[in-house]
Amino acid sequence: MAARKFSRREFIRFAGLGAGAAVLGACAPQVVTQVVQETQVVSSTQIVNQTQVVEVPNAVTATPLPPLMTIQGRELPPDAAPLEKQIVFDPGAEPKHLDVARDLFSATAVLNWGAEPLLRLDENQNIVPALAESYVGGPDAKYWDFTIRQDAKWSDGVPITADDWVFTFQHYADPELANPFLYFYTSTVKGMQAYFDGTGTREEVGVEKIDDRTFRIHGVDSVPHVPAMMTYQAVVPAPKHKAEADKLHWADTMEGAVFSGPMKLTTWEHNKTMIWEQNEYYNGPFKPGIGFVKQIIGDGTNWFAAWQNHEIDMIPILDPAQLAIVRADPALNPLLHWWLDPKPEYFTLDTLKGPTANHDLRLALARSIDRATLCNDVLKGTETPNLTMLTPGFPGYSADLQSFQAYDVAAAQQSMIDAGYPGGVDPATGQPLQLTITFRGVDPYVEFAKEQWETNLGIKVELVQQENQVWRQMRGEKTMQIFHNFYEYDFMDPVNLLTDQWKSDGVTGARQAAWINPTFDDLVTQAGREPDPAKRLELFQQAEKVLVEDVAGVFLCTMNIFQVWWPYISGIKPNSRGEVAFRYLDVSRFQMYINNTVDQYRTATL
Repeated sequence: MAARKFSRREFIRFAGLGAGAAVLGACAPQVVTQVVQETQVVSSTQIVNQTQVVEVPNAVTATPLPPLMTIQGRELPPDAAPLEKQIVFDPGAEPKHLDVARDLFSATAVLNWGAEPLLRLDENQNIVPALAESYVGGPDAKYWDFTIRQDAKWSDGVPITADDWVFTFQHYADPELANPFLYFYTSTVKGMQAYFDGTGTREEVGVEKIDDRTFRIHGVDSVPHVPAMMTYQAVVPAPKHKAEADKLHWADTMEGAVFSGPMKLTTWEHNKTMIWEQNEYYNGPFKPGIGFVKQIIGDGTNWFAAWQNHEIDMIPILDPAQLAIVRADPALNPLLHWWLDPKPEYFTLDTLKGPTANHDLRLALARSIDRATLCNDVLKGTETPNLTMLTPGFPGYSADLQSFQAYDVAAAQQSMIDAGYPGGVDPATGQPLQLTITFRGVDPYVEFAKEQWETNLGIKVELVQQENQVWRQMRGEKTMQIFHNFYEYDFMDPVNLLTDQWKSDGVTGARQAAWINPTFDDLVTQAGREPDPAKRLELFQQAEKVLVEDVAGVFLCTMNIFQVWWPYISGIKPNSRGEVAFRYLDVSRFQMYINNTVDQYRTATL
């Protein structure tokens, strides 16, 4: 694609005060009383250089240019590339529309750059203000009040108000919109499920205006996790002044949409590119160093090749094959970054019927998988063994629980005897016990489990592959005996990994698991109502102990996210463990800027 040319007006608009200050600074008069003047005297035989001191009062000389300044007032470091080169080239997907509040999954292109949640996570995963400048909980954390940042505005200059947020939660739950992400809110925010189901009204959704800048979120019960929940990238406002009149189509076009985040969409070539530029009305704490983001629309199959060709700047998640290529290349290996992602991988078991209703059998399955070999050899180091739902570094994580499902073939075989299947034989048939794992796509986890269970326990494992849509339907209906599941955290609170995923309805089981345990349900319910942080975590740890020891899931590992970016990406701060990493759910994207080595690498153009 041809390079985009900047008109003089367009560049001045982007450079703004920073460029103006640079011009004024360069022309500032200085009085210089002496300069060295060099002249040449030419004789018939030679040229002689002579110098003399000359007084030149009121001479004007150039002074150093001031630092680069973005239109939002962020000062860039001395090694920053010029403003017109502060561009990130990003892989992307074509959105169906631009209304995140209506449907996160259809509008992912807007996340982070174009929309701002109330709170964010810093590089150490601590909660920090974003669109909300402050928040406070009510008695027993039954409600939370959020105060919107002073002078916060949409990208069209209209103020962002409490009315927008009241409208937003009603918009999330509007039955006409059929929001696929509604489950995220309904167990927390009062009245949302009832409105969606038709048993409650729009006005009964539990979010109310206190004043123009303050609104209150009422919980279904005590909800101490609400601040953590508000850090999620999709909990973003919908503009009442735009969406109320046309809730289905206000954001179908770039021209109709407005944005709450640091960037605004200025170019949308469908199925080709989307270009974001700094939103001049954004006055929040996360002013990006980046001036432009160019999202290149693709199907995701060739992003690594595009990165190698310098067409995009970063691969935020390397798959095992890509990681092997980078590790083997002496020039690329130093560009690797990694961090431990709270994304537990596990097998979910039907504990309500069939052989897997037998606790001793489930324990045998859990203790007969060598996670170290799975992670290091099969998955090429892209996973770290983890035998709990909560992962290292996650609030409430307990290292003491790691031993219960640990690899121990002798103990696993004894559990098979205790289960009534000595040597893996089903006494009812005299044949090896047969279990079924249902899977989708290419899945090394199920292949490895089959080999381990057949070798170590003497049973037979049938692998049944289903199309993704069928597999997901079966998961929802809880009709699979065993399946490989995972869950990547949405927010840093045990509610998200424990309560949301494993608390049962008392009849069919948990959200995605045929498992009911009243003790677990009781403990997570108590934890969810407990406002004291220390007591809360203690209750969650007790609940997870029940989950692990009852073997509701065979826990395997958690993801190591390996990523690469070119050396001109600068500014991402290390966390307290020294990791320099790009995380989708924290502030790293706003810390970064393009340094002045960019021309040595980049071939892409805006």
